[in-house]
Amino acid sequence: MNPFLSLYNEFLWRPLFNGLVFFYNLLPWQDFGLAIIIFTIIIRIILAPLMLKAQRAQKELSKIQPEIKKTQEQFKNDREAQGRAMMELYAKHKVNPFSGCLMMLLQLPLLIALFSVFQQSFKPESMSYLYSFVTNPGVLNPISFGILDLSKGNIYLGVLAAATQYIQSKLTIVTPAPSSAGGDFAKALRWQALYFLPVLILVWSFKLPSALILYWTVLNFLGIVQEIIVKKVSVGGADLKT
Repeated sequence: MNPFLSLYNEFLWRPLFNGLVFFYNLLPWQDFGLAIIIFTIIIRIILAPLMLKAQRAQKELSKIQPEIKKTQEQFKNDREAQGRAMMELYAKHKVNPFSGCLMMLLQLPLLIALFSVFQQSFKPESMSYLYSFVTNPGVLNPISFGILDLSKGNIYLGVLAAATQYIQSKLTIVTPAPSSAGGDFAKALRWQALYFLPVLILVWSFKLPSALILYWTVLNFLGIVQEIIVKKVSVGGADLKT
């Protein structure tokens, strides 16, 4: 076996698969959808420090927007000098202009692994990859909440996933200053997060196992709640200072 594939299986795919089956077994009624929701909350908690760091970086970026615009105006006729000045400005304030897209990129390997997990979960032969301490349920029942078949695509869940993706991106990604160093690239990534990714998720929902779409929906919802809480805490802290 390819060594990279072996590492992927042992350190990403297999732990995720075993974790999902563990929570499935833990539930008295063994509802796969509810197991995914619990599983997603655990993953979100693990990723929380990185996500909070990215959010703080985005807020710092929004604070220096006036300085960014001033620098752009100062070097508007010299793009090379403007680029150097912008990089110096970002370094001075220790801000990464791509921080808003960082978590999206970090989650990509995880999403690919989960896609494979949800595709393989319903196959009895996949149970051979369970750890010795995880009970073999024999087969996972894809019917969740009594009506939803998580092994097949579901357009309604896809619409919900696309909507929550758009809302989360709208809340978390700061608009980059135009013509800044990395600004065009950051702007392109922002456009993809706001518009392209929700549409892509909607298209995916027709064919991908809706288990993956449910995971993405719950992850987005938790991100929205976290962002709202963080903003309220920030506003409250500002009020106390004044």
